[in-house]
Amino acid sequence: MPHMLTRLWLLAALVLLPGLAAAQSMATLQGRVTDAESGDPLPGANVVLYRPGETAAFRGAATDLEGRYRLENLPAGTYEVVARFVGYADARRTVTLTAGATVTVDLALAPVELGLNPVVVTASRRQEKVLESPASISVLDARDLEQTATHATAAALRYTPGVDISQSSLNRFQVSLRGFNSVFVAKTYALVDYRQATTPSLAINEFSSMPIAPIDLARIEVVRGPNSALYGAGVEQGVIHFITKDPLTYPGTSVMLGGGERSIIQGALRHAGVINDRLGYKIVGYYSQGEDWKLDPNDPHDRELLEAIHPRWGGRDYDTWQGYVYGTLQYRLGPQTTLTASGGYSSIKQMVLANTGENATDNFANYFGQLRLQAGGFFGQVFYTQNDDGNTHFVRTPVEVYEKSFLMAAQAQYSFSVLDDRQSFIVGADYRRTVPRTGGTIHGRFEGRDETNEIGGYVQSETRLTEQLDVVLAGRLDYDDVIQKTQFSPRVALVFKPSPTHSFRTTYNRAFTTPPGVNLFLDLFIEDRGPFGVRGVGAVDGWTFPSQVQTSSFIPGIRAWPGVGIPLAVAYQAVTAGLAAQGVLPGPLVAYLQSKAKASQIKGFSSGLMVNTSGEVLTSLENVPAARQTITNSYELGYKGLFANQLLVTIDLYYTRKKNFISELQPFTPLVVAPGVAGDLATAVANAFTDEELQPYGLNRQALANIYRQAAASLAANPIGLIEPTENFDPNRKPELLLSYVNFGDVDYYGADVAVQWTPNARWALFGNFSWVSDNFFDDEELGEPGTGREISMNAPRYKMAGGVEYTDPSGLSVNLAGRYVDKFEVRSGIFRGTVDSYFLLDLGLGYDLRRLTPGLRIDVLAQNVLNNEHREYIGAPKMGRLITTRLTYTVGGR
Repeated sequence: MPHMLTRLWLLAALVLLPGLAAAQSMATLQGRVTDAESGDPLPGANVVLYRPGETAAFRGAATDLEGRYRLENLPAGTYEVVARFVGYADARRTVTLTAGATVTVDLALAPVELGLNPVVVTASRRQEKVLESPASISVLDARDLEQTATHATAAALRYTPGVDISQSSLNRFQVSLRGFNSVFVAKTYALVDYRQATTPSLAINEFSSMPIAPIDLARIEVVRGPNSALYGAGVEQGVIHFITKDPLTYPGTSVMLGGGERSIIQGALRHAGVINDRLGYKIVGYYSQGEDWKLDPNDPHDRELLEAIHPRWGGRDYDTWQGYVYGTLQYRLGPQTTLTASGGYSSIKQMVLANTGENATDNFANYFGQLRLQAGGFFGQVFYTQNDDGNTHFVRTPVEVYEKSFLMAAQAQYSFSVLDDRQSFIVGADYRRTVPRTGGTIHGRFEGRDETNEIGGYVQSETRLTEQLDVVLAGRLDYDDVIQKTQFSPRVALVFKPSPTHSFRTTYNRAFTTPPGVNLFLDLFIEDRGPFGVRGVGAVDGWTFPSQVQTSSFIPGIRAWPGVGIPLAVAYQAVTAGLAAQGVLPGPLVAYLQSKAKASQIKGFSSGLMVNTSGEVLTSLENVPAARQTITNSYELGYKGLFANQLLVTIDLYYTRKKNFISELQPFTPLVVAPGVAGDLATAVANAFTDEELQPYGLNRQALANIYRQAAASLAANPIGLIEPTENFDPNRKPELLLSYVNFGDVDYYGADVAVQWTPNARWALFGNFSWVSDNFFDDEELGEPGTGREISMNAPRYKMAGGVEYTDPSGLSVNLAGRYVDKFEVRSGIFRGTVDSYFLLDLGLGYDLRRLTPGLRIDVLAQNVLNNEHREYIGAPKMGRLITTRLTYTVGGR
């Protein structure tokens, strides 16, 4: 028995000793990853080991809730340790491990909010550095947003390259990317914390009602160019993504008080905290009020707006305010798993331009709820948004707005890598349901059939062919149950990185835009023009004219007659009634002249012409087809270069072609004029009478004909009617001039965005950018629609430029000076038509960090348009001048 035990011990030793020896020859690496500024731990940071000369990671780990990591059983040798975390610059350290040793390496990561190569998430729906992104992208960081005293967050975008921004009231900004601005601003995709932030049904980017308080914004990411391959319908111009501060990363309390000219008063509060290192919470409140710029009754543009106000409203209200409150709960289930719930309420009072005229929004509210899960490579969310019209009304009619529409959506996405991270994939699916509820005030006859369901799925592949060359391929399929057509949106990009600080890219994107609910289902009476009304209508079914054309009459008492022109009997009757009303003819003669009309002795027809609202002759009468989706194909070349970690240069060249472009709201029912009616009527009168029967009245045929020729001059000089589509003709209603949305042929243009940022040291920062587009206005010839009178305007300038400088002194004083020039441009936006003159605006900002007096306290003053250049930024908006605002911010308990 003892011999047997001895043999067993020897056998165990033979088996275990090699393993023990191997274990003793292995090493352990451990440490902690923290924020370089605050010293706070960074849970979920990635720590990766690289062997000398190798580009593929050898081993990796994620930090725990305390920011700690541990890598065991590592072969002895020399490694490069790299720590990465979103929003921070990589930290690198070379370490040599010896057999059996445990080595501690702590790494502190510096935030990159002030850097020139931050991490972004919007362009590819995943984390990536700006220099590596296959898109044209700009980032506004928290420091920029916190230290500018602008009264509206959207105004912070005014110096961003490729951004077209027009201010139409104190708090309202119309923002688009690379042109095609509009009163509804629907062509730019707006997100707040990954949630689509447009107003349901109307699809308006109403930035004043978005929960984007400056003290709570971590950054704004602006992606220029189409991106339907990842986001689906409506991303034909680009994406603006407002990303707020999450409570786990940004705990603390901030208070902001501000005010300025135009009776501006502002206040904001943000409080965020962390419980047990797992549960974070925040609540944010914001309120701002002021007095809008006023319209000048001596200005023809402004006078027209004032005179169009319906008497029921008693005039224009210039008071404006905005306010919102929202909260977030964030629970960290693990190092890479976070569940976030958010909800909030906002309300605004302001003038809002719409295609059909001005709307006076008063307590127009917006509610939202959102649930988000991030678990490693998985991202999922559901959100719900609903409107409440409050006391909103149309300015040009006595009608009050009823708008209680809602939007609900669900999204899921998973990203993963294979082949040592040389190949990565993103797969995802989206569902979106829009339910308009307008009480018949906006969607009229379409109410009840205007719900929209959209579903889409996408795949993106990114392949690292070499260390310098990446290939990105993406494709997406989308379907909606209104247009009932499946769209394919591909994306192809090549990104060449000769060095970590320089990249070249070439991209192709195909995007599509499904007309929003207002384009499809609008049915809104705009205003009464006396002999006719004006109505805006959607194009979900299209509009058709009868094969036997008829003229809807502006002549009182007669609804319509066949043909384009006017029956001479009708003209005779109208002119005779006018002569009688004027009292230029004796009563017996008037009775006798009217008897001729009753006896049908005035015969003939004066042929007319069809003209558009600008008076241009139309050679054809075209039906309005059912609305189709706009297709955008865009090709782009780009360069991003970072020199000496101080100078960032960005150059983007693009060519874009749009098919089936959806116009702004515009008239499509032709007006009818009869330029020869005076002569034709005079001839008919001469033929209907004899000199003998006129002799008792002291007249002859020629004299009477001349009287009618002169009296009919007004008929010849003005429209006598219009041509209505079959679907809108109502014999019991006066004629209506219809405005709708029309799909045009092909529109192509090309342009460039160039930007430079230079930060030579911690005290100085300079920037400059220039944007140019080959054409910003397309007439019917350029559109391939000759003779239709159709036209499209980008409602944005062909070129614009901006530049500025900032100086920050170690004492806490900061000074910034920035200017921007906007070239003149034409506006064709619904009923708003005209020219916006070029303007130059200079802004001066002063700030002082009062940390020596009270840590966390700062004051900023901003003089926008310091030279007081009175200018108009959009047709339908008042002229604006200088605006001086100030802001006092106090932050405690966080960064």
